[in-house]
Amino acid sequence: MSVNQPATGRAARPYTKHLVGFFAATIGSVWALTLFYLANYDFAVGALGELTLRNPLVVIILHSPAIAAFVILHRYDGGRGIANFLRTLVPRKKDLLWLPVLAALMLGYIFAIRYLCILFGIDVPPEPETPLEMLLTFLELFYMEVGMVAIGIGWFGFVLPMMHRLTRNHLTAGIATGMSLAIFVAPGNVLASFELAIAWPLYAAQLCVLCTGMSMLMSRMKGNVLFFLIPFWVSASGSAMELYYFAATTQFVQLGLFTVLVAVLYAVLKREAADGRLAPRFTFPEYLEREYTVRMGAVLPGVGDKSKEAPERGAESAPAEADRKEMAG
Repeated sequence: MSVNQPATGRAARPYTKHLVGFFAATIGSVWALTLFYLANYDFAVGALGELTLRNPLVVIILHSPAIAAFVILHRYDGGRGIANFLRTLVPRKKDLLWLPVLAALMLGYIFAIRYLCILFGIDVPPEPETPLEMLLTFLELFYMEVGMVAIGIGWFGFVLPMMHRLTRNHLTAGIATGMSLAIFVAPGNVLASFELAIAWPLYAAQLCVLCTGMSMLMSRMKGNVLFFLIPFWVSASGSAMELYYFAATTQFVQLGLFTVLVAVLYAVLKREAADGRLAPRFTFPEYLEREYTVRMGAVLPGVGDKSKEAPERGAESAPAEADRKEMAG
């Protein structure tokens, strides 16, 4: 599909500072803390304590993607910017069926990983949890994996739509988003164990595939991060339910199956569209604002069009204009 794209450097220029600030507050903070502990672990523990989920610094860093995103939204458009983001969380009626379908698909995915591992002779836990235990484990993840919500808000509510502005297609936006997220979560893998450290490149590849799929899906859903959070929450519960181990060999199986699922998603989204084209990519900040949300039929449209109000941001309508041309063919 040939699509005329804007000069991305010019279109992104007013917002690049927000992306730099986001990465400094998230990737910069987690790696600064990691290097501080690596340099002199005993001194770091004496000064800041063990790196546990009860350590205030760890809690702040885990939530840094959401904190940084909300700061950016407020700096961009004040309280209206934050309110506009919250409005995007309300799904349209025609999108509601996707939520249980995606959750069911990911539930099938985690069981398929177990049986594929068994088929290929990869070690799995001998006894998975009972159905009741699985349900309790899934519910526990709502507070045990609270950093996932922060990642959803920061990486999929801000970084992904920014990458749509900076890059030319879903694939490059997905890879850029996935790699930046992989770098953010890398210390948790690298410092946990040698096995998790060697599995990180495969996990990074899996995140790139995930983010490419999310680029297509969330563009269809007008940028609603719920369509990332709900299926990802289910897919992340497999090892916690003792269906499989989080290991390098398992990551190969997950990467292969996830790639197939994203290819199927691509075909379904193209088939669903009346003109056979994927939905135009949603970009920051336009996807929060009135013109885009009204055009996309949002239940609660955004208030105002800040990107059109500031004189120096006149070039910012270029991505939206390109998307309109894409829809028009």
